[in-house]
Amino acid sequence: MPSYWFFSLRFYWVLLFLFPSTAAAQLIVGNIVNRATQQPIPFVNVGLPKRGLGTVSDEQGHYQLRYNPAYAADSVRVSSVGYEPRMMPFAALLAGANVGLAPLTVSLTDVNVVAASVYSRTHTLGLDKPRPLFNFHLMSNELGTEIGTLIQVERRPSLVQSLHVVVAKNETAPLTLRVNVYRLDAQGQPTTEKLLQRDVLLTTGPQKGVLTADLTADLTADLTADRLVLTEDCLLAVELVKSSGPGTPDVSKLYFGGALGYGGQCYVRLASQGAWIKPTMKSNVPLLGKKLQVAFYLTVKD
Repeated sequence: MPSYWFFSLRFYWVLLFLFPSTAAAQLIVGNIVNRATQQPIPFVNVGLPKRGLGTVSDEQGHYQLRYNPAYAADSVRVSSVGYEPRMMPFAALLAGANVGLAPLTVSLTDVNVVAASVYSRTHTLGLDKPRPLFNFHLMSNELGTEIGTLIQVERRPSLVQSLHVVVAKNETAPLTLRVNVYRLDAQGQPTTEKLLQRDVLLTTGPQKGVLTADLTADLTADLTADRLVLTEDCLLAVELVKSSGPGTPDVSKLYFGGALGYGGQCYVRLASQGAWIKPTMKSNVPLLGKKLQVAFYLTVKD
């Protein structure tokens, strides 16, 4: 039977999440490598999309995945920035747990370059001023779990300068978070396509405050791997990829700032390669079209 988690907010707001069954009787271990060089690939997403079951490899490309033997007929997805994603029968992964990913070939003709002089205004997109006592946390302890918020791009194109995550409180061991920017589909829902061309990692500390990733520190030309130009709305998310403490991290003790407003909608993903879920909320007061927002934001030039 599926289980439900409830997360209470100020003024008796309640979030309702549907959690898939996580019954897992066996463990598979393996390595993810670059097919061309045989070098390990760090922080690769491995998961069964249909089951909401997955994990992330460590810095040496090693992964561990607990699973139910009944899932052998399912498909598993393996993906990492800069490599061609693979969909393969889970039975094939069970037969040989090591996986090789082919480097992704990007055609330079597909990259649009805009002169730096076009960008004149610097401002932020997303929620940069959270409400007091209105906090969110990751909804699963599994590696690969994510929480994000839709970012509405006001003027296009917008050149991203930096990415920001507001930590309201942290009472757990240091966690390594990957910041992801996802493309939306025609219906405005998050997809699996990442717009950043490399992994951007942040590490939480014991203090609250804003974690920032600067994308401009190494900009030396108009065409660079870190140059992120937005021409459409997107989802800005953080993903748990590593815990520095012993055992399973207690993500319920890491709080992100938030609010209820008219900006971008909050989405969560319970496991690596899992489906995006839009939280539902019950309230004893009219919401008047307001949406749940997480305090993640971008500094851009447009």
